[in-house]
Amino acid sequence: MPALPTVDVTLFVHNGAATVGAAIDSVRAQTWPALTLTLVDDGSTDATPDILAGFAARDPAIRLHRIRRNGGAVAAFQRGFWFGDADFLLPKSADDLLAPDFIERCMAVLLAHPDCAMCHAGGLVFTGAGDVQSIYPPEHRLHATGPDPLARSRAVMAGYTSSPAFWGVYRRAASDTLSPIRSRAGWDHVVLAELALAGEIRHVPEVLYWRRDGGKPVAALARAATEQARAGLPLDDTLAEHRWRTPLITTAYAHQEMFAAARLSHADRLAMMDAVPEVFRGRWLSGLRREAAVLAADLPRQIARLDAVSATEQRWLAHQLAAAIDAAAAIVPEIDLTMFALELNARAGEPCRAAA
Repeated sequence: MPALPTVDVTLFVHNGAATVGAAIDSVRAQTWPALTLTLVDDGSTDATPDILAGFAARDPAIRLHRIRRNGGAVAAFQRGFWFGDADFLLPKSADDLLAPDFIERCMAVLLAHPDCAMCHAGGLVFTGAGDVQSIYPPEHRLHATGPDPLARSRAVMAGYTSSPAFWGVYRRAASDTLSPIRSRAGWDHVVLAELALAGEIRHVPEVLYWRRDGGKPVAALARAATEQARAGLPLDDTLAEHRWRTPLITTAYAHQEMFAAARLSHADRLAMMDAVPEVFRGRWLSGLRREAAVLAADLPRQIARLDAVSATEQRWLAHQLAAAIDAAAAIVPEIDLTMFALELNARAGEPCRAAA
């Protein structure tokens, strides 16, 4: 009988002393026998390093890697694709739990469908006390199949909603085609849309992924997914980016940025960039318009700051605000930000251009 393919599990954690032990136990209890487990301590300052060291001391099959300074969620997930060399991998957080047959059930799908890039499972939300709070509805499970990569990617853009559809078993041949993950709101949306260009995304319908306490507000996730937040810097600084102010717009526009450099022909890249506003406006139009309106209301205050800062700060802040306007104009062009764009591009030392 041929040997089972190995799955590399990379579990990353920052200050997760209260939950990481249960998360590790849920990996070690998997019925799929061929797996490796790497524990990555992402600069923890609580008891997490001691807990991880204890697991590694008791189980020589566990590998332990310590990052000396916390790099944030985006960098942690990126590392989840780097450790190990097996043909399949599972990035893992330190909060959520897996049913014992999670990997086995996902691997059955991946092995039965060689064109499948990732398989996940149905999920539920449980509280810290262990009570089931809710079960994610069936439409939260991704199913992007078929021979057309553009149709698969479009299906992901139209359907991806919650993280149980993100934390799956990935085929490394597909994940290796992904671009480096940018620190942007909606980065997980972008990862899956690009992954669908490389292969199918399927799911196991049974509830095998157990999410602790549910998700965070979109605004909080957007703030956390910035370079400034990763470095512990203030987000309203004159040197900060400002696209975190419009998380839904940024999520949509980040897809256009990804498709511009995707492994596709020029015509297909352009077609997908053109599809982005249509798809996301169909999902989130009221929220997109609301974000653009709030941005427009705040721009006079932001532009007024330019007169009180140094020349370098002025150029940088003007450039960052103009980038936020460009994203809004691409996704919600009916909110007219043209005059703001003209002024900011002039302040940034760029040729004046209309926002639309």
